[in-house]
Amino acid sequence: MADQQTGQALATMRVANRQTAPAVGNGDHGVAAVMAVRKFAARSLPSLRRAPAFAVALCLAGCALVPERAGQRVPAPQQVAPGVYAVIGQTAEPAPDNRGVVGNQGILIGDDGVILIDTGTSERYGRELIAAVKRLTAKPIVLAIDTHQHPAFIFGNGALASQGVPILAHRDVADLIEQRCDKCLKNLNVILGAEEMAGTRVTVPGRIITEATTMTVAGRVLDILYFGQTSSPGAIAVLDRASGVLFGGGMVTIGRIPDTKDARIDTWRDALAALKQRAPRLMVPGEGPVAPVARVDELAAYLGALQAAVAQTYAQGVSLGEAGARSELPAFSALPLYRPAHNKNVEQLYLLLERAALNR
Repeated sequence: MADQQTGQALATMRVANRQTAPAVGNGDHGVAAVMAVRKFAARSLPSLRRAPAFAVALCLAGCALVPERAGQRVPAPQQVAPGVYAVIGQTAEPAPDNRGVVGNQGILIGDDGVILIDTGTSERYGRELIAAVKRLTAKPIVLAIDTHQHPAFIFGNGALASQGVPILAHRDVADLIEQRCDKCLKNLNVILGAEEMAGTRVTVPGRIITEATTMTVAGRVLDILYFGQTSSPGAIAVLDRASGVLFGGGMVTIGRIPDTKDARIDTWRDALAALKQRAPRLMVPGEGPVAPVARVDELAAYLGALQAAVAQTYAQGVSLGEAGARSELPAFSALPLYRPAHNKNVEQLYLLLERAALNR
């Protein structure tokens, strides 16, 4: 039975690859994403055999990384469980051609309302996300959750707040949005253009948590998972108990190099292990495709390798200017955004080591 389930899942992946390749063919990132899924499946058959066939098939098929119709900002929601949808952004940096759609969102349809996980890059995106929900259900949106403060995830807040939807976040996330996001908004206006960002404003979450908690919203029981400062201050993940789907938010980046600007890497790696121990049926990362939770091991491996490489570079007395070239990680160099993102991560970690040495 396990082999039959694995065969069905791999067959689903092959169909998805054939259907998706043309859709993501407007750049190397789309092709790379499909190839990464194929490689992952090839080396991960034992874990796939242990996973539920429905979950495996969904995560392997979940590679449609761009909107399906010209002019549509919000990618078509992918159903990952009954009443649970993932909206998957592109594996890229924000740019005019992708309208800044580089982060994922979640849609949870409950008994009498809908919960959104993250809200997107702009007011326009937020309005289109609301419209996408209305095409799925007549139930109202009753809560939006900001999992972290990255601009690609929080600038749809205004569209929801204007309709009276409460927005929940950790206190540290709300503080960062208030402190930083005027500058973030100016940057996105430069990158994406004033027309694309028209009407977008900084909207600080008003429903604040300070620790991990469990809540029932629209009949769905949600575990809000918080482990301290991980990928960034106040980053949370959301586990929907009924479906077993984990929304990893900023803590989980799959199939690309993560941003470690605000991270505490040791705590982050511990958090990834804790997420894995929760054994969710399926995981929707903040960035990247729907995947089994075992794929957090790839992120943890990169973070560990980054720490080791930069520690060695710093100990050898290499200058900051040369640190990137001397801290290469060939095992991860094929991942999208390796060159710009990895070099930034090296520089940031190098400066942390330097600051720690000066404070001794």
